[in-house]
Amino acid sequence: MSLYMEQSEEIYANVDRKSYGQDIVNWSIDKQPESQNTVPVSTESDNSGKRSSRVAAACLGLLCVLLAGIIGQSVYYDGVSKSFLAYKTNSSAEIEQLQTSNNTLTKERDQLQTSYNTLTKERDQLQTSYNTLTKERDQLQTSNNTLTKEKDKLQTSYNTLTKERDQLQSSYNTLTKERDQLQTSYNTLTKERAKLQTERDFLSRRLTNLSWQKFESSWYFLSTESKTWKESREDCLKRGADLVIINSDKEQTFLFNLKKRVWIGLTDSVNEGTWKWVDDTPLTTRYWYAKQPDNAGPNGEEDCAEIHKDQSPLKAWNDMSCGSKLNWVCEKVF
Repeated sequence: MSLYMEQSEEIYANVDRKSYGQDIVNWSIDKQPESQNTVPVSTESDNSGKRSSRVAAACLGLLCVLLAGIIGQSVYYDGVSKSFLAYKTNSSAEIEQLQTSNNTLTKERDQLQTSYNTLTKERDQLQTSYNTLTKERDQLQTSNNTLTKEKDKLQTSYNTLTKERDQLQSSYNTLTKERDQLQTSYNTLTKERAKLQTERDFLSRRLTNLSWQKFESSWYFLSTESKTWKESREDCLKRGADLVIINSDKEQTFLFNLKKRVWIGLTDSVNEGTWKWVDDTPLTTRYWYAKQPDNAGPNGEEDCAEIHKDQSPLKAWNDMSCGSKLNWVCEKVF
């Protein structure tokens, strides 16, 4: 660009020189001596000769001026031509440089455009990734909050279970001690039971020798003499037993098969009509003979019960006056 400005200044300088040459020609013409234009009035012949000389001199001067102008124009046009040629050469080089720069800039622009498009796509992808990550972060935050709540609940449950475990541990320790105590008691009772078993076997042998009979888990003594109900019970108590209490059909059948009329441990002497066993339990299982008890015997009130041998096994009870004398059956439960 600086080269272009220098060439332009040179062209303008040549134009100025052309104008300056033309100004010299005009000035030469204008400055001719006034004496040359003045014709003496004395003689016309002299004037004619002088006029011709002046005309010739003027023409010569004009030719010189024209020649100078032509030379100036030639010099001017030669300078302009050289300047134009140099300008054209320099301009071509500059144009090529500019074209090269333009091509380079175009490539760089295209590369920048491609980079811009790539960056735009990457930006969009990053924006999408950012949005996705934001959603995932929110979901994770929600999950984290939920897990935190669940953790707190579990912590509370854990604390509760820990307390319950401690309580259970205390209970376990207490139960362990009780178990050990019970084990000790069990061992003691086992020893006592073995001792009692030995004693029972010994007593069983003695009872067998003393006319006692065993049925299921009880021992029964059948008297060989007759007494009132009260006397019969007193005899049983002296023997470490009591008048028999009947709890099942089998036991009733066993006693009936003794084939004797015997007192049993049943009475309503305390409250008429309310029959109770000698251990004060109420009567639940009944084996009365038909229309019994009737409290209508010839010997007054009938407040004590007997097993009558002439009836059927499960319908053999009869109420009798407690003052009557019968055999009796004592029962000892082991």
